[in-house]
Order: sequence, then structure tokens, then C-alpha cells
Amino acid sequence: MLQLDHRHSIELHFAIPVSLPGCLSGAEVVADWPLDARSSGRQTSVSEAAGAGPVDRMNKEHYPFRMFLLGPFALVDAGGRSVAPKSKKAQALLAMLALSTRGSRSRIWLRDKLWSDRSDDQAAASLRQALLDIHKSLGPARDLLIADKNTVWLDTDRLLLDTDLMIRTERSPDQVTDELLEGIDIRDPEFEDWLALERQNWYRRLDEGQVHDVFEPRQQPSRDIAKHSALLPLTGAPDTSRTGKPVDIASSGPYGRRVGGDWQWMMALQSPIVVGAGEGGQIAATRFQNLIAKAIIDGLGFGVTDLSFTLPHIEENEQQISLPICLQLRLTFDGDMVLIELVMKHLINNRIHWLGSQAINRTQFERGEFGIAAALISQAVDQLAYFQEIQATDSRLSQDGLLIDAVNAIFRLSRDDLDNAERRLEEQIQYQPRSSTFAWLSFIRTFQVGQRFNALDAHLIEEAQAYARKALELDPQNSVSLALVGHVHSFLFGEYDYAANLFEKSIRLNPALPLGWDLYAMLHCYAGQPDKAVAMARWVQELGVYSPHKYYFDTTKCIAAALAGDHAAAITAGEEALRARPNFNSLLRYLASSHAHSNDLGSARHYLQRLEAVEGGFSINDFRGSGYPLLDTGGGQILIDGLLKAGAKLR
Repeated sequence: MLQLDHRHSIELHFAIPVSLPGCLSGAEVVADWPLDARSSGRQTSVSEAAGAGPVDRMNKEHYPFRMFLLGPFALVDAGGRSVAPKSKKAQALLAMLALSTRGSRSRIWLRDKLWSDRSDDQAAASLRQALLDIHKSLGPARDLLIADKNTVWLDTDRLLLDTDLMIRTERSPDQVTDELLEGIDIRDPEFEDWLALERQNWYRRLDEGQVHDVFEPRQQPSRDIAKHSALLPLTGAPDTSRTGKPVDIASSGPYGRRVGGDWQWMMALQSPIVVGAGEGGQIAATRFQNLIAKAIIDGLGFGVTDLSFTLPHIEENEQQISLPICLQLRLTFDGDMVLIELVMKHLINNRIHWLGSQAINRTQFERGEFGIAAALISQAVDQLAYFQEIQATDSRLSQDGLLIDAVNAIFRLSRDDLDNAERRLEEQIQYQPRSSTFAWLSFIRTFQVGQRFNALDAHLIEEAQAYARKALELDPQNSVSLALVGHVHSFLFGEYDYAANLFEKSIRLNPALPLGWDLYAMLHCYAGQPDKAVAMARWVQELGVYSPHKYYFDTTKCIAAALAGDHAAAITAGEEALRARPNFNSLLRYLASSHAHSNDLGSARHYLQRLEAVEGGFSINDFRGSGYPLLDTGGGQILIDGLLKAGAKLR
């Protein structure tokens, strides 16, 4: 299993504002950045520009390097001498590291952003050359940049960014005239997308005047949003019948289509109603509608269509397909706010089955920063799953409900439920192979190991790998599959770098998926970054507040908080989750440990006894030998120390 030392980190490779403790020594910086600091010769120091006071702590000894990202790129040492590489791609590489949350990126990610048009071997060679160019320009200070076979780091503790200083001067966007990375011409479409997103994030930071410790996903910008229809076919792989031939969706009915002779659920979306919006609002409405479609297709396996048919046609199909439900989006723009309403209603009589609404800032929404409004989409998917579950009485549709039934069984967690879920998924594969079905089969293996129902043996690993590979082969753009496979690679294989890329892609495709964020939070726990996991877990609780699997998200918050040493928060979240799943052994471990750390030894022993009853005995040595990740991290030691204090046997 890959073990990460203190330099390793798992990055969110798209613009999600988070707090950056440690970027600057103190938050009292009030000075402007010296405007002549890009040129050679004697430079005005930060402290000279600011005068005496708290900013004196930001001296040359503490920050021997300064990077300018506003306007043309520049990197200077403490004496004001330029140490920037001449190559534009090498400069871009440094900027991308500096703008990442912890100053690191995977080699795969860097290659994909700077050399996306080259083969893997060519891109790897180009990256090596860029790193050599940077080391050459840095000279004796080449240890500012560190790289291994997987990851590249920038020592941000020795680097001061003009963007961070600008935020703390409380400048308004109108006062900032320099563009982020002005004039940097890389001519790679992946880099252009990244830069557009970073510029968008920069202006948001200026609007807010600070960087919130909140995860608010945003859409990946499209190079030509005007060409997008309201309902994009967002999954990568076409739907296929048992013969492997593409299905003609256009000839299918509004609710269902035949797949290999069987019916499949078809979901209808009505055209969005948009009131008081300009061009930016119309584009944002299209993006939000696309995200709704993506969440339904990936999460439920439903087909999605628009309502281009008449009521008589609806009535005819209702006799065949018992899903007369549609979703409609309504946006009301008023001043600097927008009210987002999402309604699920009956197609014939317009009876409302569910309605959710959320008001958010108009500017943020028009930029594609949907924030907490994404929770509406998550709730809608849960409501549709529930409706499908209670309506699937037609034998022609019962097979298509196997996936939802199996997922529900998985989250009931017992050995029998996992076995039943596996049988249902295997049956669903015979009916219609889907990417998410194989991904869930692979995911079940993590439960079997985590619950200690099965040993971490070679056969289980082979099955997990085979199912995960098949899931991504069938549809590499399915956000649910990407998240599940990412968890498999992090939990079972310790491949954190690869898993991080899968999670980032999943979240970029569908930021309204609570499970994707939740499993990514767990990856941060495995990699020894529980503080970041706690922040993600808080966001997951916003997205999944009404989820039928909320206990699972509470469990992640419990784990992250316990590993971070916040035992009060861990106990609160853990005991909430335990009410739904009283025999969930993962919860019992952390509750026993956190209560012991809180010096409530009576409760600690109570939970340890329950854990021993569930697992048929528990010892630290057996726990270490189970393949459970994170035990070698600082948080893992906190967990073990608490279990020992609670009275757990060593062997």
C-alpha cells in the first residue's frame, strides 16, 4: 500500500474556495504589493511598503521568494532577482502549483493540462524537461520545487503570492486592473479551461474579500456554451441493448424505451421557466438543467427526455409505463438574488409530489457557482428514486428497479444485505450491463473488508479490480462510477493519486452528488489530511441533509473529526449516525476511541463491548492486519490510542 509522507497531498483540481491557513504569517497585512517588484535591481520590500507593525513578520527570511500572478508572470528571490524559467509552460506549471490548495499537483494532472495533445510518453518527457528548466532557473534554491514519480510540490511556506496579499488589502474588483496570468499563451485547450476557471475564482475571491472554508462546487466552463441544448446527452457511453447496438432514443416513448425487449424508465424534464434574467441568466439556467439531467442519468440509470409530445400521447403511454412524473426548473431573478425552484409533479393533473427552493446570489449563479442550490438536485434524485421504488409494480419495469433496490440494500450494511445487493446487481447486469452496476459491485468489496466480513485476499482484490475496470470501460463519464471506483482504489489499493483524479473528474461532472464528495473526504482521511476531510464532510451534510443514506455521511464526519482530534464533534455525528445503524462497526470504533479521549471511559467501554459483539472479538493487531487504511497516519494513531485507552486488547 502506498504510504504518503508529510509532503503528499490530494488536491481539488478545480476552483473550490477554501481557507488557506499558513499562506501568510498573520492576517494583518494591510500594505499594497510594491508595484516595481517585478523588475531587477533593488526592490521595495513588503515591510518597507507597509511600514512597521505586524507585517514585519513577513520578511525576506520567512518568504525568500515572491510570485506575481497578476499581470505577467514573475518569480523573484529575496534580493529581487528574477528566478523565473523562460519557458511559458514551465512558468504555467509554477503558477498552477502556487494556485493549488496545498501547492501540489499530480504528474498526471499537470501532463493533462499542459500537454493534452501529446501521447503519455511524450507528455511525461515534456514534463521532465519543464522541471529541469525550473530547477536550472532556481539554481541553489532548487529545493523550492520537489518532485517524485507521482507528485510535484512547491514549498509554499517560502513563497508569498501577490494574489494573497491583494485579498488582504480589501481591494474591490474595480480597483484591480491586472488580469490573472496576463499574456500567458500555452495554446492547450485543457490549460485554457483551467485558466478560465481560475480567473473566475479570482474575481469571486475579490468579491467576497476572503476565502471561505466551505466547499462550493462549480461547473467546468464550456468552450462553447451557446451550442448546448437544455438536455445534453452527458454520459460518455451510448445506451446499448443486449446485442450491444445503440438504442434509438428518438423512437422511444416519453417514459420508457425498450432495451433488449424490456422497458426502461424514462424521465421527463419540462423546459425551464426563467423570469427576469439576462443572457447570463439564460446560460446559467441551461447549465443547471444539464446538471439535473446528469444527476438523474448517472445516479438512477433513467433515460431523460424533454416534453415534445401531446397530452393524448402521454395518456396512451401511461397505460404502458407507470411513471407519469416530470421535473421542472423555475428561476426568478430579482436584483442581486435568484430564487431557484425545482418541482416534481404529475404530468396529467399537475399534482405536486415534491417542491424544493433555494435563494442564492445572482452573480455567483450566473458564473455557474451553484453552491447550496446543488442540494436541490440531490434531493430531487432521492425523491425520484423513492417514487420509482413504490411505483415499480409493472413486471416490465421491475428489472430496471434492481439497481435502486441493490443500492438501498448496500447501505443497510449487514452481511445478508450485501449478499442480496450483489445478487440483484448481477441480475441487473444480465438484464442490461451498466457502468454504475459494475462500480457498485466493486464498491461492495470495500464494505466487506471494512466490516470485516471478508479477508483482504487476492480473489477479492481481483474481483474489485475487474469490476472497477469494467465500470470505467462502459462509461468513463459516469460521475457515480468514477466516485465509487475512486473509493475502491483508495480504500483497497492505497492508490491515492489515481483515486484523487477520479474523484475530481466525478465532482466536476456532477457537483450535486453527495456520495462523490463524501468518498473524497474519506480519501483525505486515508492520506492524513483530516482537517480538509472535516470541511468536505460539512459540505456533504448540506448536500445530503435529506438523503436516505444520511447516516453514512454523518459517519464520515465522525471519522474525520475523530482523526482531527475534535472528539466532541465526532461523538455528536457518530451517535446521530448510530441511531440509524446501531451495529455499524466503523462507527463503534471511532465512538469508543473519542469517548476515551474525552475521558468518558464508561461510554468508551460500552461502545468497545458492542464492537466486540459485532465483530466476534476485536484486537488492535487484528485491526492493523485487516488492511484498513490510515492507521499509519497521525489521525490513525489517535484512533489506536483511544481504543487502547478504552480497553481494547493488543492481540
